[in-house]
Amino acid sequence: MKNQATHSHIAHVRATDKSIQTLETHLLEVAAITKRLATKINVPEAGELIGLLHDFGKYSAAFQIYIQSGTGLINPDSEDFVNADALKGKIDHSTAGAQWVWQALKKYGNNGELCGQILALCIASHHSGLIDCLKPEGNNGFDERIKKQDDRSNLTECKQMPTPVF
Repeated sequence: MKNQATHSHIAHVRATDKSIQTLETHLLEVAAITKRLATKINVPEAGELIGLLHDFGKYSAAFQIYIQSGTGLINPDSEDFVNADALKGKIDHSTAGAQWVWQALKKYGNNGELCGQILALCIASHHSGLIDCLKPEGNNGFDERIKKQDDRSNLTECKQMPTPVF
């Protein structure tokens, strides 16, 4: 991690010294790791794409305000400040990437849908373990996640960011 201006998109802030890892650096570093790991099963491009998209939702203003508030980068007296403790686990940063890959691939027929669903499941599940696609009550968990409203996944906002990674 290295210190960056606070206007950069932030992925992580190290607690010990407040060193910032930019979102671009984080996504590229994770993509290199996931590509290397996926090479073991002969799908390096899939691994790289998962790495690039796993935290795509962190480009949203909601996540940026959350992380900056929680790490002391936004002054508690600022009108932008939010209670990060109360929001912990509530700012969705993985659905946007899952939705992006699903929308991009589903238009390529059955094989595209299958590949899109597999990649989207990996992305959406990167913190929680594999999401339940068929819930005990019979609901389709994949559809629920992939059809999450834009105001909760922030996909449109994230797609509009001038991201050097995509």
